[in-house]
Amino acid sequence: MIQSTPERFASNGSGGLSRAYRAVTLRGAWRLAALLFIVGSVSTIPGTFLLDKDFEPWMYSLTALAILSGLICLALPWWRIDERWLAVVPVLATVEIAVAIGLTHPVFTYLYFFVAIYVALVFPALRRQAPFLLLILAALLAPLIYGDDGVRREILWPLATAPGVIFISVVVGRLTSNLEASRDAYRRLSSEDGLTGVGNYRSLVERLREETARHHRRGREFALLTLDLDDFKTVNETQGHLVGDLVLAIVGSMIDLKVRTEDQVFRQGGDEFSVLAPETSREQADMLAQRIEYALNKITSGSVRMSATVGTAVFPHDGASPGELLDSADSALRSRKVRPMAPVGRPVAPPGQPVPQPAMRAWRY
Repeated sequence: MIQSTPERFASNGSGGLSRAYRAVTLRGAWRLAALLFIVGSVSTIPGTFLLDKDFEPWMYSLTALAILSGLICLALPWWRIDERWLAVVPVLATVEIAVAIGLTHPVFTYLYFFVAIYVALVFPALRRQAPFLLLILAALLAPLIYGDDGVRREILWPLATAPGVIFISVVVGRLTSNLEASRDAYRRLSSEDGLTGVGNYRSLVERLREETARHHRRGREFALLTLDLDDFKTVNETQGHLVGDLVLAIVGSMIDLKVRTEDQVFRQGGDEFSVLAPETSREQADMLAQRIEYALNKITSGSVRMSATVGTAVFPHDGASPGELLDSADSALRSRKVRPMAPVGRPVAPPGQPVPQPAMRAWRY
């Protein structure tokens, strides 16, 4: 079956957060977290000289703590960490900012904008943003409990900051989602055959590279099947290219129905298709080829009954690279075309039941 495009975030087995559209990779998210802590903390240093309040040396330990948090984010082995741990970053940053404001001055509420931008880029879906935005709002209102500058003054800071924080998070998150949705659509179009909906030649080569590397590491076999429609030229010549396109679309769908869930179907071009079957031996590949041939033999277009010739290649016996496997499958396909083909087996009905007579028709007059 055709697989979806790879996620922006790599999964390490546990599923993690909802895979909403994201503008950054998992590695990029941890680097962005480091920038959140380091740039935010460094920006507070010039601000301390603009205030009338005297800052004790120990107060700068909060800046050092934020920088340390950023360095830890840089040093973490991000490829081993479940992406759900990314949710800790805005929580920790909000707590550190709230503590810094409580011990110093409310002017540093602008740091919440750094958190809002991080949340928007890493968790662009509004339902994912909501808990973090509520946490930020709670931190903005916290000085009302312990503040001593008067209720009116304490209320002005959250009133001045909260609308901007919400606006930035929601708008940037929405733009990020739309951008990544457009990228995913482009990736899908670049790897999918527009006529049949199966993978194109580019995606076939990419998957072959991945499967050869994976099966080489595991010492396993996989099969590549290449098939060619025998009488497709007659359909185009006698019934027109529109009918030919319809036949190709039905052929692609039929092959997709006859393979396993983990198998992938591709159209190389013209009337030539390929099937990549992971964890498949030569005997299993031959059975799959026979099943596909029999299924395609049930498709007719007008007076033309479709048939296909299938060539198989098995990794690593017939080739250890994508190019070698493609050459071996094409060679097997040509060999079957020049010699008489064995008849395609017919299904056997259980005792006491009639032989099934499925009839798949692409076009009839």
